[in-house]
Amino acid sequence: MTADVGVPAGSRAVLIGVSAYEYAEFPPVRAARNSLQAMRWLLADPGPCGWPPERITVIANPISAADLLTDIVELADTASGALLLYYVGHGVLSGRGEVCLTVTSTHPDRPETSGLPWNTLADVLRSSPARTRLSILDCCFAGQAIEALAGDGHSLLADMTYAEGVYTLTATTRNRAAHVPPADQQEDACTSFTGELRDVIRDGIPDQAPRLTLGDIYPVLRGRLVAKGLPAPSQRGGHTWGELAFIANSAVLPRPPAEPTATGEVADVPAAVQEQPVRPAQSRYSRIVANALRAAQSISEENPKAHALAAAARALAPTDPGRASLVAADAERIAQSIASGAARASALAAVTGPLAAYDAEQAETLAQSIPEASFRASALAGAAETLAAIDGERAARLIAEAEDTAQSIPDAVARAPALAAVAEALASIDPDHAERVAQLISDAGCRTPALAAVARAVATADADRAARLVADAERAARAIPSASWRAPALAAAARALAAVDAERAARLAADAERCAQLIPSSDRRAHALVSVAEALAAIDPDHAERVANLISDADSSALALAAVARALAASDPGRVVRAVNG
Repeated sequence: MTADVGVPAGSRAVLIGVSAYEYAEFPPVRAARNSLQAMRWLLADPGPCGWPPERITVIANPISAADLLTDIVELADTASGALLLYYVGHGVLSGRGEVCLTVTSTHPDRPETSGLPWNTLADVLRSSPARTRLSILDCCFAGQAIEALAGDGHSLLADMTYAEGVYTLTATTRNRAAHVPPADQQEDACTSFTGELRDVIRDGIPDQAPRLTLGDIYPVLRGRLVAKGLPAPSQRGGHTWGELAFIANSAVLPRPPAEPTATGEVADVPAAVQEQPVRPAQSRYSRIVANALRAAQSISEENPKAHALAAAARALAPTDPGRASLVAADAERIAQSIASGAARASALAAVTGPLAAYDAEQAETLAQSIPEASFRASALAGAAETLAAIDGERAARLIAEAEDTAQSIPDAVARAPALAAVAEALASIDPDHAERVAQLISDAGCRTPALAAVARAVATADADRAARLVADAERAARAIPSASWRAPALAAAARALAAVDAERAARLAADAERCAQLIPSSDRRAHALVSVAEALAAIDPDHAERVANLISDADSSALALAAVARALAASDPGRVVRAVNG
């Protein structure tokens, strides 16, 4: 073990995952997408690895090999400490027997020109100014590579990917099924190699040093894979693996103090290294906000990234308004850069609410600039909701404009979400008016959260009215035929019910979660679980956090984490603020 421990300054991690392909010869690998997300979370987790999120670049489903190579070159040139390259996807051999990494558009008959040859990539790694260079290749082979690797395949690949001065850890296989779970089991699964690597790093290694290198991890990783009948990994790179010990060994590091639960019992907390005891509210809230920010920053697509950053800004606002304003400004910048009309309007509508707390004039201008009436109404309502406690006069004017805009939409389907946004914004300003607006919404999926918002607003002053509204919301939710809409509607009712009847709210949240798990579409299921996590936050924060972390879709996971943090702050704002500031 050398003196270099932790992540050196100037380090850079480049994570590449390819799960979708244009040609049928390369079957889609859903587990590759999950593995990419798992590696991102693992590196950014302050417990085992602690890479600064801004030093982690995630590249999902690159289309062009040439563009991907350009990106890697630019990133490698900026690394001075450590350079870590991770790739998960199909690997293939060229006609000359050269390993090529695939991208979405790789042609099976021309991998050397439409894919990324390893020799080219190795040259990039060798020429980087980084002091330590590490590569992890989780390649699942297809086509002619299966026959080529019919012998001791794992040794062959490691030899073929040897590069002087670069430590390379490889995963290999003789057939795809041995390395990747079957297609019908890949919904939430990682590839076998990455999943086991993640687990070894999280578990740590007893009787080893407090810091581990990938070389220290290797024999344990190999033993676990072989014990399960899976292909053995290989490593190459001579002594270079000993130059960087950036992995905290959680098996030997002291655990932080146990965290008391709401009932006074002691529960385990994650084994992240903490120098000082952390108060319970700070521990959970701060951790979830940090995770939400990391998740948001890792999203590559502009529209969901703007939404996730806007949600994170809302979650930060109660405890760190200065940082929240910076995050909101970043969200606005990204939203403004989107070229597509609908996507741009959606992103702008998401950012006006958090932006209004710091620049009401800009938020109003931004909302009024959106040409699509439905998104414009939602944006105006979001700004009004934020301004209600700051500038009542402006909030009233904006909500009136939002309602007029929503009512002007001729199509009832498009009008429903706009009216729901108006009702939710009105709930804290004028609950009677808000209830009237909510009852005008013909679509039950939109009417339910609107009624629930009014119920939350009046729960303290009028519990009976809140109970009536929640009952109306629950009836409407249970009548919705589509699970994709019924699950979030039930979650909204559960969230409103928490302040009136916590036990019943828990049962309703459980119904919402079961309903969400039945949704066949992974994207819609993830969207529904965001609402479930938010509802659970005020009832069972531990369960809420687990739900948010189990969402495989990175965009929805970021939204869920932010929603949970915001709900925690709303349920006991004074305690959270005191804990964070204390």
